[in-house]
Amino acid sequence: MGKGEKQGFDYYLDPAMIKRYQEKPLELRLAWLYQGNVFRKGYPKSIIRLQDTFRVRGRSK
Repeated sequence: MGKGEKQGFDYYLDPAMIKRYQEKPLELRLAWLYQGNVFRKGYPKSIIRLQDTFRVRGRSK
């Protein structure tokens, strides 16, 4: 890819969907995050490395 071209992926969340999420109890939202982390521990190391690569790239925007 040439310099300046987008890489990776992007997605859009409707503001109403974000508002509905924010209305959920904090305990439920934290439980979802915890469960996602537990689930991720079962992934192969190669997938975790790939996800981490996207996370680092996403921060530099």
